[in-house]
Amino acid sequence: MKRGELVPSDVVTALVRRRSRSYPGRRILLDGFPRSLENAQDFTASCGQPELALHLYCDDTILLERILKRGALAKHDSADMKTTSLNGNGHDVRTDDNIETALRRMRTYHKYHRPTMEWLREHHVPVVNLDCSMTPENVWAQLLAIGRLMRPAAGLARPAAVGGSIF
Repeated sequence: MKRGELVPSDVVTALVRRRSRSYPGRRILLDGFPRSLENAQDFTASCGQPELALHLYCDDTILLERILKRGALAKHDSADMKTTSLNGNGHDVRTDDNIETALRRMRTYHKYHRPTMEWLREHHVPVVNLDCSMTPENVWAQLLAIGRLMRPAAGLARPAAVGGSIF
């Protein structure tokens, strides 16, 4: 992961399945998943088909600027801290927020993105596209609105015993 590569699909899927068992019959939102066609296939085989996919897209230049800014903020704010998870200002501290790793992560994303999106469409998983090029506050407001729209549907009976999944 620090090299900008994907964690093996069987590892990620096993972790997702184990964690989702903590929420029986409830919807779960998986952030940044599936990252590959293999993730999508493995997840569906072990947990069932998702009811919805949120596709958050952003211009590469804006994304790279945000990653580097997060890395700079985290480095500055955590200079005197012993932890590497959160710094004093609540920013994530990630050792991989540098230009080299960010570019590798973006290449990895572009390598796997199209086949994964095609798989979702072929399997009739509704995809909600959200442009994340706007301010983080606007993106968050849109995500909250999507959550409010989804809430009433949560009371509907689900055929799967695991509950609904949203990628």
